[in-house]
Amino acid sequence: MGVFHVETRKQEPTASTSPVGRLGRGLGALIPAKKISTATQPAPASAVSQIPIDAIRPNPNQPRREFDDSALAELSNSIRINGVLQPIVVRPLPEGRFELVAGERRWRASQRAGLRTIPATIREMSDPQSLEIALIENLQRQDLGPLERAEGYQRYLDQYGGTTEQLAVRLSESRTSIINYLRLLKLPQEVRTMISGQQISMGHARAIAGLSDPERQLAIAKMTARRSLSVRQVEAMCRESSSEPSPARTPTGAVRHMESVADQLSRGIGLPVQVITGKGKNSGRVIVSYKSIEDFDRIARAFGADSLIG
Repeated sequence: MGVFHVETRKQEPTASTSPVGRLGRGLGALIPAKKISTATQPAPASAVSQIPIDAIRPNPNQPRREFDDSALAELSNSIRINGVLQPIVVRPLPEGRFELVAGERRWRASQRAGLRTIPATIREMSDPQSLEIALIENLQRQDLGPLERAEGYQRYLDQYGGTTEQLAVRLSESRTSIINYLRLLKLPQEVRTMISGQQISMGHARAIAGLSDPERQLAIAKMTARRSLSVRQVEAMCRESSSEPSPARTPTGAVRHMESVADQLSRGIGLPVQVITGKGKNSGRVIVSYKSIEDFDRIARAFGADSLIG
């Protein structure tokens, strides 16, 4: 993508090692095998048991909050034909009941398919271990939305303590990545709704989260969704916005006026346009983005430079 610019001017400590080790190696290596006894069937922790579906409750700390209905329907049909190919992971509760640790999609789809039992690996584990494994399962499949992921990280830190660096070691994740996700939780609710609705991406949100003013965060998020701006465009806009005067010296009405001007220019040219005010009075930049030579020719004609394009 090219960018056509028009400018106007006034003439952490080392993390401790977890008892369960680093958790990015797959679910099978997470918890040491132990002998356990359940009301359903005595079995070693590494064995697979058929347990009643209605004896299982979902994990209240499951980081994933949304389950696509059509995908669940497809999985349910597959389970009716082929059965559950990969056991879920549960931990025992009192009175012969169990709590899901990993595999909630399979459990939900099996309920839809009308199964009365489901294959499960039963393991003794603590609350922190249960949450860690639930996080790992979803992260390994890249199955969490940005906000679900951020909420999972924050829930772990709130409930079990530790630093972001220690959490990064436990999950074999980048500390910077975890911090970037946690910053999403500080965005205005309307911006978070746009993230959940996939109106803006994680890349857009990460750039917007770098701003300190909620009004500007929301304004840029709306502009991003309305004009389908790229991540690089939003990053540039946020850099410019960070260097602008404080909100006390930049009236909201002026921001709305600039947005209106940019919208009119966009409609007139037929291409995304940004109007960015500068530090000085009556100064700033107009940025017109193009993706092809045809777009560039359109810009040239709009500025009366069509004689230069042959």
